[in-house]
Formats: sequence, C-alpha cells, structure tokens
Amino acid sequence: MRLLRYEWGKLARLPAFWGVLALCLAFNCLLIGSGDRWRWEWNEAAALTGGLGQRVDTDFLDGLRQQPQSEHRDYLLSAAEGMTDIYVDYDLKSLSGFYNGYVKSSPTAAALMERKYDRLAERIAHLSETGAAMDWYGGPASHNVHQFLYGALMRAILTEGAVLGMLSMLFLLGYENQQRTAAGVYASRTGRKLCHWKVLAGGIWALAIYLLLAAVTLVMFLVFWDWSDIWSGSVSSQFNYVIDMFVRRPFFTWADFTAGSYLVSVVGLGGLLTVVFALLAAVCGTLVQNIYLSALALTLLLCGGAAAQALCAQVGLWMGYALLTFQPVSVWLYVNGWFTELGLNAFVPWQETVGTGLSLTICGLGTALALRRFGRKDVST
Repeated sequence: MRLLRYEWGKLARLPAFWGVLALCLAFNCLLIGSGDRWRWEWNEAAALTGGLGQRVDTDFLDGLRQQPQSEHRDYLLSAAEGMTDIYVDYDLKSLSGFYNGYVKSSPTAAALMERKYDRLAERIAHLSETGAAMDWYGGPASHNVHQFLYGALMRAILTEGAVLGMLSMLFLLGYENQQRTAAGVYASRTGRKLCHWKVLAGGIWALAIYLLLAAVTLVMFLVFWDWSDIWSGSVSSQFNYVIDMFVRRPFFTWADFTAGSYLVSVVGLGGLLTVVFALLAAVCGTLVQNIYLSALALTLLLCGGAAAQALCAQVGLWMGYALLTFQPVSVWLYVNGWFTELGLNAFVPWQETVGTGLSLTICGLGTALALRRFGRKDVST
C-alpha cells in the first residue's frame, strides 16, 4: 500500500494533470449548456407529468387533462393519447433484412447477424408483454435528451477518463527513465517488481478519475434537468429510438432497463472500459520505455484498429469487420446505444459487454506478459 501511495503521489503533485482535469470539467459544463434547446421542453414536461407515474394509462391521461390548459400541455396530451404498444406487431423481418443485406457476402457474419435478430424477436415479445412501450420516460423529448446525455455527455466523460487514464499510466511507467533513475531502480529483481505496482496504481487512478468526472458532470447535469419522476420509466419507451444509417428503430434492450438502472449500468461499463484503455497503455508503456514512443505506439494501435474496421467495411470483408467491432475503440464509439442490438455495429447480443470483457481479459494477459518480459530483459537507459 505504501508503494501505491507513493505512485499516486507522483500524479497528485503534477500540476498539468489537474489543469487538464479542470479543463475537462469546464468543457463538460459548456456541453451541458449546449443542450438548453431541449432542457426547457424536458423540464416543462416533467412539471406537467410529475406525480402521474410512468405508465400511460387512464389515470395518467386524466391527470394530464387536469393540468392547466396550455399549448405545451395540449401537445403532451396529444402525444400521450396517441400512444400504442409498438412491440405487439413490430416488423423485425424488415430490420433484420436491412442489416443482413450488408453482410450477406460473408456467410459467417450473416449467420451471426441472423442469430442476433432471432434472439431479439424473443426480447420484443417480452417488451410487448411488459408494456414497456407505454412508459412515458420523458415524452416526445426522450430521443433528443437520451442521445444528448449518452451520445454527447457520457461519450465526453468516457473519452476524458480514458485519455487521462492512459496518460497517467504512461507517465508512471516512464517516470524512472524521465528522471534518469531507471538504471538504479531496475537493477535488482525487487526494483523490477515496482512496475507491477505502477500498473496497479495507474489502473486504480484511471478508474477513480473517470468516476470523479462522471459524478461531478452528472450532478451538474441533474441540477439543471428535472429527472425526479423519470428514473422508473423504461428506456424502451416508444418515445425513445435510435436513428442509424437513416433507419429508425426502437430502443431495444437485452434486459429490462429503467432510466435509473440504465444510467448506472452505462457508468459502470464505462469504468471497466476505462480500465481496458489504461491496461493498453500499460502494455505499450512496459514494452516501450520511452514515454513519447509508447504514446505514439498507443495512438497508432487505437487509430489503426478503427481504420482497419472502416477499411473492412469499405471492401466488404464483413467477418473481419465483425471481429473488429469487439475492440475497445468500437465499443467506446457506440456508447449511446449500449445494451441494445446496435444494428450493424454488433453481431452478438450484449456485444459491448462481451467486447469489454474480452478486452479486459486480453489486455490483462498482455500486461502480465509485458511485465514478465520486462522483468527478464537487460536494463537500458
């Protein structure tokens, strides 16, 4: 524990780190302010429907009708009265056929896609049985606000946490070389084991910084946005949907998520993904002791993976594309659709969870092997 505190102290005494963290929080404040065009509609709808519950039934409609007459109340009432269970007779075949049409040149990829939508048919039947489509969530503003919260704000938080986590890990692993103390510290077997503590300290630090960013940013968000009566609503409400490749589809989820449980799950999975990025940095920082070269190698690894995925899609190598959708960068990119079927960006149910778990395992093993190699190689300065 003493060594962990020593390594954390190096980061805590780094003024540049806290300056970047402050800039990240300032940027998040500006990002929250950029959503004002939806905030008034969301808050006014919350004020009108507060206390009515989330299930749009006779009591909900009667309660809404009793609200003072206004243009916005009439708009919400019209939307509520027009709600139907969209999952009862949802045409999944056309959606499945649309995405299968892209990957049909690869039999394996097409089989995976078809199997995913077979599983989704069971989920749609369940959503119909539970009446999830009849939950209000946030009403007509649900789509815009959901995409703003997860597609903009949570993506920013995850990006900031990952970048700060990777830079922190590289700083710790390159610290001895930067201070020209590597020859003395790593000359003994005990000194070599210091890198194990550096990796552990860097991983915990990355997770802590991400959670700090998430907590502060989301608290600021909730100060200005009224979610008090929203948490129990299903995110699979008919007002929530995804637009992908000009195709609009409902927000299908692989489990029953309320607005509250969905937010907690996204933040939790984001924490694991942040650790994955930190471990990737640990592999590069351990194998390449020069902090600048290791940062370059890490950048090439992340950008190269994203470029390879795009290239596979361009040339029609759909099985290669399918495999690359499991990489951390791809999982990060589609944070606004986590725990849904993700269209062409996923080939198995729960892909973001599976991808993060696989990446965590692979990066953990890679870090262990890199540390083992470092423990056996000659000291170089």
